[in-house]
Amino acid sequence: MKPIRPALASVLVVIALGLGLCRQSQQVPSFAKNHAQSPSRNLLTLHADITSYGGIFLQARINRSQPMWFALDSGASSPFFIDTRKARVLGLRLQGRVSRGGGAGPSSYDVAETTGLSISIGGLEYTGQSAFAIALDSIEAQIGRPLEGIVGLDLFTRYVVDIDYLDNKIRLCDPKTYTYSGAGESIPLILRDGHFFVSAKIEMPGRPPLEGQFLVDTGGVMVTAVLTTPFSRSNRLPASNQKRILDKSFSGLGGETRLLVSRATSFTLGDLSIRAPLVYVSQDTGGALASSDYEGLIGSEILRRFRVVFDYAHGRLILEPNAHYAEPVEYDMSGISLRAYGDDLRTFRVYQVLANSPAAKAGMLVGDVLTNIDGMPASKFTLEEVCQMMKQPGREHTLSIKRGGWTSSVKIRTRRLI
Repeated sequence: MKPIRPALASVLVVIALGLGLCRQSQQVPSFAKNHAQSPSRNLLTLHADITSYGGIFLQARINRSQPMWFALDSGASSPFFIDTRKARVLGLRLQGRVSRGGGAGPSSYDVAETTGLSISIGGLEYTGQSAFAIALDSIEAQIGRPLEGIVGLDLFTRYVVDIDYLDNKIRLCDPKTYTYSGAGESIPLILRDGHFFVSAKIEMPGRPPLEGQFLVDTGGVMVTAVLTTPFSRSNRLPASNQKRILDKSFSGLGGETRLLVSRATSFTLGDLSIRAPLVYVSQDTGGALASSDYEGLIGSEILRRFRVVFDYAHGRLILEPNAHYAEPVEYDMSGISLRAYGDDLRTFRVYQVLANSPAAKAGMLVGDVLTNIDGMPASKFTLEEVCQMMKQPGREHTLSIKRGGWTSSVKIRTRRLI
């Protein structure tokens, strides 16, 4: 079995993740065995910015820099990543630069290493730390917010990591003294080749449930469950008569990834089931999602419905349903996918227009720039706010668009596409 390694966060891959994903492991620079020092042996609380789609962002400093935004990614098999642009601004020395493949998408991407860093995250202090430098700008454009680095596996193996999606807090506990007394479901958790896996079942309409090993990916933002190409093909998913959408708006380190979006009857972890979730079926023939080493990944649109406890020391993932548990899982209802550009990430450019969607019928095209939304400047919104707006059914929106030197106004009425 070939080991897999995420080159970045799901955010980086599927994001929608972008599918911030994984890559087939190859020889890469090794990390020094450094340890974080915490002011509390038993408990430390990190305040996070958790988005409506489940992305987890922490403020970090490198070598006493100004605060930067790092994504918390359980799917990243190395301790830290830093955006190449930021590394240069900070004057960090990049060494061992190589081109790697195997990320989300079929293409290669550049990876370098930087060493001797001081990294602080809340009350955590790392000294003499190494990090990989990777270009995160394409992922940043997909999530529409600053992404200057990633916090990966080391945090999850060193501590019990208790993620409270409702309270925007990450609690780090000492594995030696940790006890859990809640009513959550305890699911066996294994660490294989630098990734966390759990067993899960997916049931498609008219088919018996299928069980598999799924990578638990807090960095897989904007997606529920993603099925790998070998798993979906061997089980003929989705069925030929099942409604689906070909979505090419997600991209990761290795370029664009192709996903068929459909609906499952349920996705089950232990005794907990998400009803009628969206499921993303990979069509990739290269990269992480073409791997036969696992059946899929679990993204933030599922994880955010729970209080999630990674208790690696005791081999368990604890899921405690929260107020989001029974919420319907919705897909975009406008037919457009946007990317955010500019220093403030408030310039929204159309990246994809789905055929026969409200946006397509209104005449919107790839490359159009949104200048106004319902009479307000588009720059007054974040990309996250616009995306959530377009997930509400039966809403009419007036969009002003710029196409080259031409401007126009169109009306769309949102409806469920799947």
